[in-house]
Amino acid sequence: MHSHNIALIKQHVASLDNNREQIVDNWLSIPPVQEILEKYDIDVSMFAMNYAHPVLNYFIGVIQGTNIIGDCPVITKLLEYLHDKNIAVSELFIICINFRKSMINILFAKHLMSEEMYSNISYIFDANFRGVLSSFTDTISKAKAESKRLYDISTKDHLTKIFNRKKFDEIFYEEITQANNINKQLSLVLIDIDFFKKINDNYGHNAGDNTLVQLVTIIKQYIRKSDIFSRWGGEEFVILAPKATKENIAIKIEQIRKAIESYSFNCVGQVTCSFGITDYIENDTESAMFKRVDKALYNSKENGRNRITIA
Repeated sequence: MHSHNIALIKQHVASLDNNREQIVDNWLSIPPVQEILEKYDIDVSMFAMNYAHPVLNYFIGVIQGTNIIGDCPVITKLLEYLHDKNIAVSELFIICINFRKSMINILFAKHLMSEEMYSNISYIFDANFRGVLSSFTDTISKAKAESKRLYDISTKDHLTKIFNRKKFDEIFYEEITQANNINKQLSLVLIDIDFFKKINDNYGHNAGDNTLVQLVTIIKQYIRKSDIFSRWGGEEFVILAPKATKENIAIKIEQIRKAIESYSFNCVGQVTCSFGITDYIENDTESAMFKRVDKALYNSKENGRNRITIA
């Protein structure tokens, strides 16, 4: 694992640490795990104290940098204990894979999961259990795909596949907090499709949906990987641009405006958009920043549409 990936997940170690009891309780209460523990007459409290909590502590230690990936006596101890109980390999897999599932599900439920955290938890898990679970690679891949599917459902807009409003709000809060701490540059863009209701009324909602998807494809060609692009709702979209002033981002947005204006959308032909732009000022809040950009967008609409207003 690259050191920068470890750094990305380190900032979230408290999420695991603060939820350790719930993670272990959830792990051992998952029905298939419960059935196996009961089948082999394993005391749940003993198992939690002697095996489950030490394994979770090891994972947290890896994230903190105090433990080495792949060198885990407590996992060896866990596997030896289960082996001595004559637990079948398939049952061993169920216990191990549900440990990872429990960590991820608890953090999903608390809206603490990020793509970096998901990837790193998966990496640490695979590095330590690969030898034991090597015969279950197909099942592990399916479990990973299911976890990724749950992540996408909770964070992505189902139509356009970009971030949804809930995920945007989480990122916006983090970026504003960082900006307030280190006074970094941060710009916000609000986009609205002009006369979108007429598209739905005249061509139908399928044409409207296709227009949204095509619009997103155009915009993604011009923004940076570091920019946060989200569907705000309906025909409105937002772009959060770290390390960019409103003057910087306005140049890029003008390119986007022209690209949209000159594009022939399927079924509907020409489509235009109106834009509002603002950037971070000292001691800003999400609500204050969004109020400014919303007002800028309103001015663009009032002054003829298909234009950019900077606040």
